[in-house]
Amino acid sequence: MKKPSLQFSIPCLEVDESGNKPPSFKYIFYELPFPEFPIKSPNFFINNGWCYGLGPHTERTKILKPDKKTVLTDTKDHEFMLEDDETPFMAINMYQEIVFPEPGTYWVQVFLDNQQVIQYPLPIRQANAKKKV
Repeated sequence: MKKPSLQFSIPCLEVDESGNKPPSFKYIFYELPFPEFPIKSPNFFINNGWCYGLGPHTERTKILKPDKKTVLTDTKDHEFMLEDDETPFMAINMYQEIVFPEPGTYWVQVFLDNQQVIQYPLPIRQANAKKKV
């Protein structure tokens, strides 16, 4: 068994898996603006690509509230198998109707075999209301 490397972790609003082509990520984002809180988000995805590893592994993705302690949502363990060094694996994690109680910097954590591989910010902000002229 050889632990793979995390090649990417990409949040987006849509994943196109149609046809005989690799999936494409649409509407990639680094923050989500909403007009009011609490808000139930639209569906979105966090896509994790694993490469250069061998054997069975588990991946998991969590989104934490701004306090970095409270889990907002958790994918639970997702098992996958890497048959050779050159064949990657992509986990497409869909999040449906997540309730963000307030604006702030939420945190995405990605785990491999119960060890955190990366943590990055996911700002959820109040959208500016347009003023009428």
